[in-house]
Amino acid sequence: MLKYFLMILEYSSGKIIAKKDGSATVLADGVSFCVNAGKSLAIIGETGSGKTIVANSIMSVLAKNVKANDCKVVLSGVDVSGKTRRLLGKEIVYIPQSGRECLNPTRKIGKQIADNLKLNGVNSKDIPSQVVEKLRLVGLDESVKDLYPSEISGGMAQKITIALGACANAKLVIADEPTNGVDEDTKFDCINLIKKTFPESALILITHDVDVAMLTDEIVVLSNGKILERGNTETVLSSPTHPYTRALISSLPKNGLTPVPKLRDQRGECPFYSRCPSACDKCLDSLPDELQNS
Repeated sequence: MLKYFLMILEYSSGKIIAKKDGSATVLADGVSFCVNAGKSLAIIGETGSGKTIVANSIMSVLAKNVKANDCKVVLSGVDVSGKTRRLLGKEIVYIPQSGRECLNPTRKIGKQIADNLKLNGVNSKDIPSQVVEKLRLVGLDESVKDLYPSEISGGMAQKITIALGACANAKLVIADEPTNGVDEDTKFDCINLIKKTFPESALILITHDVDVAMLTDEIVVLSNGKILERGNTETVLSSPTHPYTRALISSLPKNGLTPVPKLRDQRGECPFYSRCPSACDKCLDSLPDELQNS
């Protein structure tokens, strides 16, 4: 059982800056976390909060006009900062939010799985049986290998991206909004399938869906590229400390889709200041240490 306590990922964003038309915008600042083997971390926040930027910096796939200064990525004790792109599909698996868009429309599903198996050094004579095994692993019939992406549903496409990831010996899995486009009734099945397929990997789940985040062990709450709260997922979401986390939970459909109005001009360090009902002068001086809720 020791493997479930081994540190897989240590991450620190430093300051991630986008430059455009002579101006610079800070997209993330001082975001840091760790994930152990067999454990999961949710990164939640509104659209534009910096969730995907953080994921892209881990994988070294930031846009050309975006620079990560002092970004540090340590994978299983090895500093791989700025070198993780070559590990994609091998030690790092990425599961996108739209499986169909990431599949090659001109190649049959079986061929695409075979490509990933070959990438990971599987002997050519074993590939046909391994293709069938990966499909069955995610609950799909072997006949799917003879179909093109245009012939399958969105839910099946998402399962196939998971099967593609299963071809690797993944230490880290990054799932970016994997339940987008998936039926409400099956979104939890999607997350559970990812966890079942990669039981010994560290999992980072990027999501705006608080209900989906509940399936993880730890949580980081982002707003405007800054961590406002972190801790045990169940504790944070059942007893949130920061007003921003409370606002995210209040905005859930089951809680009435309560909007968060703009109450004042944005000032100070806290990115939620303009909309926070609890803002005070102290919020203008500095951003307090991230709230720990565990």
